[in-house]
Amino acid sequence: MKQFSLLIFLLFISLSLSQAQEKTAMASISGKVLEASSAYPVIGAMVFLPELNIGVVTNFEGEYRLPNLPAGSYKLQCSYLGFSTQTVENISLAQGQSFQLDFSLQEEALAQDEVVIEAKQIRNTANALLTIKRQSSQVLDGVSAAEIKKTGDNDAAAAMRRITGVTVEGGKYVYVRGLSDRYSKTTLNGAEIPSLDPNRNSVQMDLFPANLIDNILVYKSFSPNLYGDFTGGYIDIETKDFPERFSINASLSTSYNTVSSFNPNLNSYAGSSTDLLGFDDGLRQLPSSIPHIEEGQLPEFEPNSSANFNAADAQQIAAASRSFANNWKQSGRSRFLNSRASFSIGNQKKLFGKPLGFIASISYSQQASGYTNGNYGIYELGGNSQSTNRLTSQLQLEEQLGQDETLWGAMLGASYKLNKNNQLRLTVLRNQSATSTTRYAEGTKFRDDPDDVFISQSWRFLERSLGSYQLGGKHFIPKWKNLEIKWQSAYSLSAQDEPDLRYFTYRYRPDQDRYFLKLSSDNSPSRFYREMNENTWSNRLDFSLPYKQWNGLSAKLMAGASYNRKARTFRENRIVFQQSGIVAFNGNLTDYFAEDQLLQYDAGENQWANNGQGLYADSDIDLQNSYDAQQDVLGLYLMTELPLTKKLRLITGLRMEQTSLSMLSLDPALQAIDSLHLDQSSPLLENLDLLPALSLNYELNDKMKLRFAYSRTLARPSFRELAPYTNFDVDGGYLLAGNPNLQRSLADNMDLRYEFYPSFAELISLTGFFKQFYNPIERTFNPTAPNSEITFRNVEEAQIIGLELELRKNLGFIAASLKDFSLAANFSYIYSATKIDPLELAEIRATVADAKDSRPMFGQSPYSANFLLAYKNDYGTTANLVFNVIGPRISLIVRGGTPNVYEQPVPLLGFNLAQELGKGFRLSLRANNLLGSRYQESLEYKGQEYFIQRYDLGRSFSLGVNYRFNRAAE
Repeated sequence: MKQFSLLIFLLFISLSLSQAQEKTAMASISGKVLEASSAYPVIGAMVFLPELNIGVVTNFEGEYRLPNLPAGSYKLQCSYLGFSTQTVENISLAQGQSFQLDFSLQEEALAQDEVVIEAKQIRNTANALLTIKRQSSQVLDGVSAAEIKKTGDNDAAAAMRRITGVTVEGGKYVYVRGLSDRYSKTTLNGAEIPSLDPNRNSVQMDLFPANLIDNILVYKSFSPNLYGDFTGGYIDIETKDFPERFSINASLSTSYNTVSSFNPNLNSYAGSSTDLLGFDDGLRQLPSSIPHIEEGQLPEFEPNSSANFNAADAQQIAAASRSFANNWKQSGRSRFLNSRASFSIGNQKKLFGKPLGFIASISYSQQASGYTNGNYGIYELGGNSQSTNRLTSQLQLEEQLGQDETLWGAMLGASYKLNKNNQLRLTVLRNQSATSTTRYAEGTKFRDDPDDVFISQSWRFLERSLGSYQLGGKHFIPKWKNLEIKWQSAYSLSAQDEPDLRYFTYRYRPDQDRYFLKLSSDNSPSRFYREMNENTWSNRLDFSLPYKQWNGLSAKLMAGASYNRKARTFRENRIVFQQSGIVAFNGNLTDYFAEDQLLQYDAGENQWANNGQGLYADSDIDLQNSYDAQQDVLGLYLMTELPLTKKLRLITGLRMEQTSLSMLSLDPALQAIDSLHLDQSSPLLENLDLLPALSLNYELNDKMKLRFAYSRTLARPSFRELAPYTNFDVDGGYLLAGNPNLQRSLADNMDLRYEFYPSFAELISLTGFFKQFYNPIERTFNPTAPNSEITFRNVEEAQIIGLELELRKNLGFIAASLKDFSLAANFSYIYSATKIDPLELAEIRATVADAKDSRPMFGQSPYSANFLLAYKNDYGTTANLVFNVIGPRISLIVRGGTPNVYEQPVPLLGFNLAQELGKGFRLSLRANNLLGSRYQESLEYKGQEYFIQRYDLGRSFSLGVNYRFNRAAE
């Protein structure tokens, strides 16, 4: 490995030197862009060179520079939204020449037709994001496509870790300012998209490949034109925009992980022929002999001697028991290198004489992960805290896990300009993911028979898909006082299918050299079938009317409406294998489910063969666990952006949201309980909320800005949290009970932010924020339940207070030799406290008398930090050192006086190196988790740490090549 790394490093050095020699004689164009009427600099104007398909945006002084240009004849375009486009032709550049050219732009209602579609604002670079941030009326942060490329992140979830105050849980769920995903809202190009988790409202961010993303914006303050159901952050994923000129972009990379790559002991099982395409080919589907949940259940087993024995029922049970594949085998399998590929093409053409811009993109990735040295444990406080100095171990397991994941995404975007005042936009997106997981664990279950070896195995396949179809328009009406109208209608479908999730637990007794099943305390061998489908219909209409305030300053009046419908169907079917009589078990699962071990029906004798001994399939269905649900939200808003003075701007308004949520369980017994409101005519949740917002933005000078924001927002319970039933959570290993009496939560939010922009690409910002919650929804143990049951309750109140710091600075101010280096860093400190439910608190204090009556909010980290040291020179060499860490956070609330489980910090250090090779090629090398950090969950009691789960993540090294082809449009 060391020799390989050295070889790659030397290759980069030689390529860099060759590029340096080529570019020493390159030409450049630079200048300023000014407003013709005032001679003020135009910030963020686009200066574009069509022949090379390259462009830059102007800085705070209106300056631009295009370096490293080959000698030749060019034309240069300068455009900015609201100004006429200027084009200068026949610019002749000699080798090494520095050409100076200034632009003076005339203000217009819209850019002229000379711009093919419109004078688009560049939104996918770090500098463009700073411009968006500075010009925004809200407190916002984000990450651009260019920054994602720097860090080497593969999907939206990984990229969002770099945003100030944002953390990611489980590799997919986003926490903003320490608040769980319940308090975040995710949209795709401004349109609602459905969830892919039956237990949550939130979107799984790992489903969005990085190459489909232009930028991700996180609005941390509310304004009435945004949906009101967020408190932590409103996340908008903007997909790739069409290019100004014809372009092709292709990339291919491969990576090696020190734990999972070429590891012959990594667990695996035989899957279907289409797993690599992200879906099951039917191998895992429920056999046709098993009734679907709406069709009923398998008949109950009756022995030969029973008076209720029925031949037809016996035949059905026997056929059902034999209809399943005998696929209970696990084995070690070596995985090859992980791989990733993407391709996109875009252009602008004429359609019926009108300009049409389009982009098509597709990506595919396949990767393996896992570990062979994991540990898993459960601990319990055996007495009261005064007399007990140590926790009692209940379970200790050594764990092995292998996981194979496929993810692909495809997108088509098009924009059609009907005329200079009217434009239509279409976006179609489809993402597909499949994850196959194999787990083997063995150890000691101390609570019963500690001398036995406890063994648990599972086989899991999770298939996820998301399709979104968006159509929108933008219309400008000059004769109606320059009224602007925007509209959007989007239909999205998501599905999460979990076919044939299998569990098998058994024991081994060493002194007898015997394997056996202990069905009195362990679950019977089980096969789960779960399917969730959710669709959303998202519609919005926005009006914007400019006007002049009393001093003649430009102001804006905005109004709009939205209507969103979300509908879900969830079905759960479970088949368990029961034993009738004595069934031999030698520790080999394939032998246990062999044909001769299954119950056989003797049609000639009209009875069970072998005296009714054998394994048989039995339905273990709880109809209340399957349901249909629907939520409708109507929104109206009115707001204004009003300059009180030249430096002070007021943004204020009011949003109204009317919510109706209904649910229908498949259980007829629940449908008959009128008080549960499980029908469309009597909603389970119905609210009318008024959400005010007020922001003040004050420009201290042309480089400093002060922002204050107040707003009221809300958080609605999810379908699952409201559903009045209890089921087993296969991920958490506990019972999960819904609560139909939940109410939506309200929050008052305050932000104060100082922003300083030393130059166009630099930023120093400091933000303080406070949030007061009313009736927040918290996970809590149900003290009245006989088993470990987690439910959801509204607690009285909660508070969060925090501080955020962000820095983006070029290091040339230290020494001229450091001008190619820049630093980007952010840090967040957050304190939260939520009241513990009184019933739960009473149970805790029964063993810990001095227990506090509050705890940090679930999943909230007290701090997060990101660091990026970047290097970029004029010869096409870039290098980045990346660091990320978050503080400990509650990952599991434990019943009684036993301390809660915390996910511990995992400091991640990465290094990225890339070199432009010329002719559109780019080579990159990336290394991740250079510190070799482990994943760890633990709890602490009287100064001693007890590990719940820990395993190695491994170090990863990847090598990639990218190709770009661009040419001017015809």
